[in-house]
Amino acid sequence: MGCMQSFAVAKSSVEKQGENGDFTEDDNKAITTASQISSKKPRPLIFAIMRNGHEVIRGAERDLKELIEKGDLEGAAELWEKHKRWMFVHMKMEDGTETEGSPMGMFKLLDQKFEGIASDAGLNGLHVKLHELEGAVDQAFQNKDLEKLQQVFPEYDSVNLDHLVKEEEIMMPKVMEMKKNGVDLKTVIVEEVLAAVVDLPDFEFFIKFGNEILEKHHQGQPRARVWDHALWAVATEEQWVVWDAWIKESLRPETYEEVQAAIHW
Repeated sequence: MGCMQSFAVAKSSVEKQGENGDFTEDDNKAITTASQISSKKPRPLIFAIMRNGHEVIRGAERDLKELIEKGDLEGAAELWEKHKRWMFVHMKMEDGTETEGSPMGMFKLLDQKFEGIASDAGLNGLHVKLHELEGAVDQAFQNKDLEKLQQVFPEYDSVNLDHLVKEEEIMMPKVMEMKKNGVDLKTVIVEEVLAAVVDLPDFEFFIKFGNEILEKHHQGQPRARVWDHALWAVATEEQWVVWDAWIKESLRPETYEEVQAAIHW
């Protein structure tokens, strides 16, 4: 069976079962605690594209903290640049376009559906604070000042991790509520979130780096598989041919096989 035909058959099976993006009471927990492939067909959890993105950030910052504490300026500087590149794409998915209209991004989508909830919670303002702290970390790296870096990075790390929790406290219950209210999550994620980034030059890097970090920092859960299954669920046939190749390059063979098993169950 050809790649396109296999893709269409697998996706058709998901859609017929009504599983293409369904978000249930258990999905908030399931996104990060899904068990390994079992006797039950795994469903693609579309919002994992955003939620497991937070695990990429957490994992990368664990590695950065370790490198900085060891005094490995060269290794930390290289990872810091990758971390910033990845964060830029992720934040673009949250912030959307700078003008009115689509793709509005996750925050404006929440504002539209829930009477300004993201703005009232100051979610955009958290990004502004992070950019300020990022500048201080950049300066320490540019000056090759390890002592200064060991002072400013922990503050950046703490604020960033706290901001992830605040976003999750708003987004997770409201995404569940949108689904209960009949919102087609697949459509809104594709049109209002992914559309802001899929044509960026760094989207390939976004998928590859995300997979590398999720696989490394799996914490006993199939985080890479869940993320990739969600990407498959929203991809067009043409997009998946490309994205699948990037994923295969990024993962160990056994992890990639888990992704394929979930898709082609």
